[in-house]
Amino acid sequence: MSKRTDTVLHITPAQYREYAEIAKANGMVLRLFEQPARIIGLVGGLDPAAIDATSSSEIGSLVEAPFLLLCSSVNAGEVRRRGRNRYECDLSKLTDAEMYRFWLFHEIGHKANNYNTLSYQFKHFGKDPLYADTLRRMEYANEVLADRWAWSQVCDRPMPLTARGQEHQEALAAELAYLDGITGGPRNHANPWPHVQPGRYHAVPLRMLARSDAALWIGPDVSPAVTRRAQEYEAKVKRNPGHYLPESLLLRDGGGAVPTFAALEVDDE
Repeated sequence: MSKRTDTVLHITPAQYREYAEIAKANGMVLRLFEQPARIIGLVGGLDPAAIDATSSSEIGSLVEAPFLLLCSSVNAGEVRRRGRNRYECDLSKLTDAEMYRFWLFHEIGHKANNYNTLSYQFKHFGKDPLYADTLRRMEYANEVLADRWAWSQVCDRPMPLTARGQEHQEALAAELAYLDGITGGPRNHANPWPHVQPGRYHAVPLRMLARSDAALWIGPDVSPAVTRRAQEYEAKVKRNPGHYLPESLLLRDGGGAVPTFAALEVDDE
């Protein structure tokens, strides 16, 4: 359980089902994805999902729910090498057993303990001369908060700091205090979602049901009619890769942007 290897870790069907229940408890549906960018997880808009994957009924059978994406494989060695230079949390200290759970809870942390950038945009767009800079600072701060939240949920030891994190603890504390003053502080938006219920066959993303091995990942009682309709939906989406969201958005910058607090200036006022 304490191994730290340089291997490529692959999520298993049993892990997927476990993590899917955790996501649903936080108002999201979990879908796996594969793409070459250096992105491991993402939370964002809405994914179509089957309310009950065992039912062949078409009336009222779908719900659009917030998605949580996890990449189907993680290069543990690369994560640790990059993690030594992260904003604050030293990800090189994660064990193999903690790796996937950390990223799962990091993404949930973006809902459970983050500044609400959307609310800030509605309130301040066109009014605040520092609008763009403040949004950038909120986004970077949200990564730090998500790391902290994930570590507290997954690991039973104090969070280790990178050299950068140690150097900038005072600046980071001032940055968070500044953003607290502007926004009122982080909020928890990991709330229950209508028709997203516990159970392996409930709230299953269509793209998981469209897999040829859907029964392996979801369970043997998946309705053949549901998987057939899901495969037809997937085939239509794939005709235009530009519409294959959110993966197409992830690939625009190669997933390589690495923000840092080192370049930020904190106002004294």
